[in-house]
Amino acid sequence: RGAAIDETIARHLFADAARVLRPGGELWTVWNSVLRYRPSLEKLVGPTRQIARTPKFTVTASTRR
Repeated sequence: RGAAIDETIARHLFADAARVLRPGGELWTVWNSVLRYRPSLEKLVGPTRQIARTPKFTVTASTRR
């Protein structure tokens, strides 16, 4: 059976990073590929590009607006 996924902590982390980053600053993140954090990163931090992806992990860089 699968476990429920709660993104609350991740969203708080992304929002806190956005608060302290200067415009143009970057937040690099690595997460399990089954998680879908990119929409939250786009909304809370800014434009997000995928750096690498495997079946297990995704690496992105988000630029603060």
